[in-house]
Amino acid sequence: MSVPDDDVPAVQVLVAGLEVRPGGRLVRGARLLGAFVAELVLGLLPAPSLFDVVVTRRDDGTEVVRVPAGDTTTPGEMLRFVQEQLETRDVGTFLREWGD
Repeated sequence: MSVPDDDVPAVQVLVAGLEVRPGGRLVRGARLLGAFVAELVLGLLPAPSLFDVVVTRRDDGTEVVRVPAGDTTTPGEMLRFVQEQLETRDVGTFLREWGD
């Protein structure tokens, strides 16, 4: 994706937040049950992520990156990591590293 403000600090153009992963009540319930079962098996199985970290453009809200937030008990860790990346990279670099 080409962005006209490639060399502007990413944090000025993009913002990251947590969103519930897409899917209906049944899919979300299955993910929650899967996370619970994974915890019961002492973490031997990777727990499904219940949240996504979503990066959007500040000006129009266009979604530019969506990644699973990871561990169901600490989704904020991935969010903090992505926010740090936004603070330390320009838009072009961030999108090259995180984009598809």
